[in-house]
Amino acid sequence: METSPNSELVSKEEVLALICELFPWLRQFQQASLNEYAKAAFSVGSDQSGCVARSQAMSLLRSRVGAVAQRQGYSAGAVSSFQTEIEVAPVLQSGPHLHLLIEPDAFYTHLFSLMGLRAHGRTSYISYACSTVKFVERGRKGPAWLHVDGDAVNVFGLSRSKMIPYSILGRNGCYRFHLQNVDRPARDSEAISCLRDLLPRGEFQSAAEAIKAANLCLWKRYFDSQVDFLQLDDSDVADLVADHLSDGRSWLRASLIEDRAFAMRLIHCIDQLADTPWRGWLKNSTHFFWGCIEGRLFPLWLDGRVLRSKATDDVCVEFSPPSLVEALRTGRIVPNLLLMFIVTSILPGVRVLGGSRHTIYYPLMRWAFCEALRNNHRDTQLLNALSKDERPGVWGHRIISSPCEPFSLLNAFSRGGIETLLGLFGKMSIIDACGPLSSFTQDPLWAELAVAYSSGRVGRQSWQWAFR
Repeated sequence: METSPNSELVSKEEVLALICELFPWLRQFQQASLNEYAKAAFSVGSDQSGCVARSQAMSLLRSRVGAVAQRQGYSAGAVSSFQTEIEVAPVLQSGPHLHLLIEPDAFYTHLFSLMGLRAHGRTSYISYACSTVKFVERGRKGPAWLHVDGDAVNVFGLSRSKMIPYSILGRNGCYRFHLQNVDRPARDSEAISCLRDLLPRGEFQSAAEAIKAANLCLWKRYFDSQVDFLQLDDSDVADLVADHLSDGRSWLRASLIEDRAFAMRLIHCIDQLADTPWRGWLKNSTHFFWGCIEGRLFPLWLDGRVLRSKATDDVCVEFSPPSLVEALRTGRIVPNLLLMFIVTSILPGVRVLGGSRHTIYYPLMRWAFCEALRNNHRDTQLLNALSKDERPGVWGHRIISSPCEPFSLLNAFSRGGIETLLGLFGKMSIIDACGPLSSFTQDPLWAELAVAYSSGRVGRQSWQWAFR
C-alpha cells in the first residue's frame, strides 16, 4: 500500500482507542500532563526474581555500560552512577536512530526522557540509538541531513553515491562535520556558523562515532549539565554480544548459540506471525546478525551450523561462540534488532521506550522468545521472570510533535531554552503534545491492525501477557 507523505490511513482517534485497548494502563494518562506520563515511563524497579540467567545478563550489561562510559571520558563516579542506574532503575530509551541531538526525531524524544529523569531526581541517562541505518532514510532526512533556519544542511558533505548504499556504522572512510548548506551555498548563516563552532573538528572512522562525539558536546551545551548522557549504539551492542559469547555462564551462549535447536525454534515462532493479523510487524529479515562489508549491510541465514549470505558477497561464519566473537570484533557481522533487544532488555529485564512500530513489534519479540522457551523445559526460571515483567515496552519516542526546528528554537531562548521547553511541553496533555500522530495514522500496518481489531480478527486475549 503506497501513501502520500500527508495521507491519513487511520484517524488519530482510532489509533488512540486501539492503543488503549492493547495497553489498558495507558487509559489513565489520556488526559494527564506529559510530565505525569514521563514520570510513569521512567518509574520502574530492579528485578527481584532471583533468575540466574537474568542476573548474569544484567551483570554483563552493567559492565559494558561502565566500559562505554569510561571510554567516553566520564569520571569514575559518573561511570559508577551509570552502572547503578541501569541496574536499580532499568529503563533504556531506544526510540531515535543515531541522529544529532538537534534533529527533531531525537531532540523531542530526549526532551521527553529528561522530563521523566527529572521527575525521579536521576542524574544518569542511558539511550540506545540504532546505527545500522543508512545516511539517508528518505528525501533529505536521515543522519546525514539537518534543517537549520529552514535550509537543508549536508552534515558530512557527502555525495549521494557515498550516502545511499551505506550504514553510518561503517568504518569505510574518514568523516568530519562539513555542514554544507545545499539550499544557500554562498555563505554560512549565523546559525550554521554557531553549530560549526560547537561540533568536534577532528576526523572520525565512522559517521556513527562522529555523531556520538558531537552529541556529547550538544548535550552539555543545550540540555542538562546535571544529567550525564550515555549513548549506546550497535557497535556497543556488538561488544555486549561478544561479552556474552565469551562467558561460559551466559544464557545467550549456552541456549541460543550452542543450542541450535532453540535458535531454530525462535526463528520458526517469528515466521508463524506471517499467518496472523500481526503479519508485517516482525519478520526474519536476517537471522540474528547482519553481514557487513565496508558499511553495506546484507542478510545472513542460519544454514546448518553456519550463517551464510545469499548475496554476491559470499560470507560464511560458523554459528559458534569463537567464530561469532571474531566476526563481531572485526565488524564482519552486526547484531540485528532482535538480538539487540534480547541482550539489552529481554534477558536483563530492562524496560525499553520506543516509537510507533516498537509498541507492537517489541511485544511480539517477547512473545516469540517466550514461545520458544516453552518448548525448552530447562528455562522455566527465565520464563517465569519474563511473565512478571511490568510494562516491559512503553511508547516513549516522538510523543512530542512540534513543527519547530530544534536548533533555531534553542538559540531563540538562549541558555534557558531547555528549561523553557520542558515547562512548555511538560504541562501539555498527551493528546495535545502528540499532535496529529502521523507516524501512526500514515502507517499502513497500523491501518491494517485497526481494521483487524474492529473486525474481531485480532484481540488481546491470547496476547495479553505480552501487551501490558
